[in-house]
Amino acid sequence: MASQVYSVSTLGGNHSNPYLTDRLRSKSQPMFKFRQFIDTHEAIGLKRGDTFLFDKTQDVAVQGGTLVETSTIPDTNFVTNQGTATVTEYGNSVNFTAKLDALGQFEIPAITEQKLRDDMVKVLESAAGDQFTATEFVGVSVSTSSFAITTDGTATATATADLSAANTRAAVNFMMEKLVPPYDGENYVMIASVNSLAGMHADTGSGGWVDVSKYTDSRVANIFNGEVGEYYMTRFVRETGYLSNTVGNGSIHGQAVLLGADSVYEAVSIPEEIRTKISADYGRDQGLAWYSLLGFKIVWDFAVDGEQRVMFITSA
Repeated sequence: MASQVYSVSTLGGNHSNPYLTDRLRSKSQPMFKFRQFIDTHEAIGLKRGDTFLFDKTQDVAVQGGTLVETSTIPDTNFVTNQGTATVTEYGNSVNFTAKLDALGQFEIPAITEQKLRDDMVKVLESAAGDQFTATEFVGVSVSTSSFAITTDGTATATATADLSAANTRAAVNFMMEKLVPPYDGENYVMIASVNSLAGMHADTGSGGWVDVSKYTDSRVANIFNGEVGEYYMTRFVRETGYLSNTVGNGSIHGQAVLLGADSVYEAVSIPEEIRTKISADYGRDQGLAWYSLLGFKIVWDFAVDGEQRVMFITSA
């Protein structure tokens, strides 16, 4: 049964009211920024099942060293761990009648396609975000000068402040100590909520912040979508769709994700696309849908690999 019809005003009839303005307004959409930071995109294709595997080599078991002239070189080995993820169907649809399409002032298929594309972004970006936040490295801004870090995936402290310069430095230092490679070879990336960025901007001790408007031409040429500035070997990206602004003490603090290279894997059997419904009832029942067959998976497992590339900044 069609879900958009001419006979119900709010479901389509309003599009043909007499003296209807030619401007169509649309609800504002959040800004999702996660998927652009997925390092590994692999088109695994069809006819390969729903499970994909990826290998992760570890260091050699015994480190080498000096040799005695008459002795043989020691022998060692290294372990290869394997990650597993699943390709999943995603989709949604909107149906509409031929009568609505014929009598409505606006192009119903075009409007419907845009609404579906908005929904598609929200769904797939949230699925990617679920993997970025599935890390064992968790940071909490206990105060503007105290940053608690755990490595078991659980926040054990309560945030009483938003992100600060000191806490950003603590998070980045931890990543460097854990040998996490920077995302672009020089800098990490912080995907931050509105409140997290507000905390950084309000921090009077955050000297060294470089606003995106002050970037050099070479940096502008490689700017990330949503990038707002740089501080302490970290490029900041504002995100308003997935991360919360209501965590911690008083539910007024924001979340963020700090990441290095090779953090989340995406495997694609069928990339996201808009599909047209095979119309029924002699063309009177029409519709559009979006569909994809793909999967996301955080690459490293700290408990297994002794390595992780992402930190989730949140609160208990």
